[in-house]
Amino acid sequence: MNFLKRLLKNQPPAEVASAKTGQNKVPSPKAATYFASRISDVLCVTEVANAEFFVGDLFRRRFNTPSFPDMPRHFVAFYKTAEKTMMPVGYVHQTPWENCYLCGGLVIDDRCYRLIPAAHRQLIREAGGIAEYLQRESFTALNKDTLAVWGMVGDKLAEQVDLRVGFVHTDVPHLMVVWLKPLPEEEKAVWIQKAAALGLF
Repeated sequence: MNFLKRLLKNQPPAEVASAKTGQNKVPSPKAATYFASRISDVLCVTEVANAEFFVGDLFRRRFNTPSFPDMPRHFVAFYKTAEKTMMPVGYVHQTPWENCYLCGGLVIDDRCYRLIPAAHRQLIREAGGIAEYLQRESFTALNKDTLAVWGMVGDKLAEQVDLRVGFVHTDVPHLMVVWLKPLPEEEKAVWIQKAAALGLF
C-alpha cells in the first residue's frame, strides 16, 4: 500500500471525499468567541484608501471584472473575529459628483459570512444585514452639505436593501436616489435629469 492510500485509509469519510475531489473544505462556523448585543459589536465600517488590498479579490470575483474602482471614496465592512482580529466582509464606494455622491460597487462576501458564528449572524440579520449597515454607515461619513446619493440598481435584492436605507425610485429605469436635503420638486426633477445623463455608474 503506497503512502497516499495509507493516508486516505486513516482519514474520516468527509476528509477522504475532499481529498479525492481535490476541493478544499469550507470551515464550518464556530461558536462565538465573545458576547455581542448589537451589530456595532461585531461589524465595523471604515473608509480606507487602499480598499483593493482588503476586498480586491472579492470585487473582481463577484462582478466578473479584472479591474477595481479607482475613484474615491472606499468603505469596507469588517467583522471582528476576535479581539484585535478582523475579516473584511463587504464593500461599497461613494464617488463625489457635484454636491452629491454616486453610490456603487456594493458587494458582500457570502463565503466569509458563512464563517461568522450563528449567534453573530442572527444579530446581523436582525439589524438588517451587512449591506444595509454598510450603506447606512457610509452615508454618515459623507459631507454634511451633500444634497443626494444616487444609485443605479438592477438587482431585486439590492433594491430591497436600498429602499430600506432611504433610496426612492425615479422615473428613470434603475436610477434611485436618497435625498439628504429638502428640495423643491422642480429642483429634484433637474437633478434627476442630470444624473440620468451620466449613464451607468
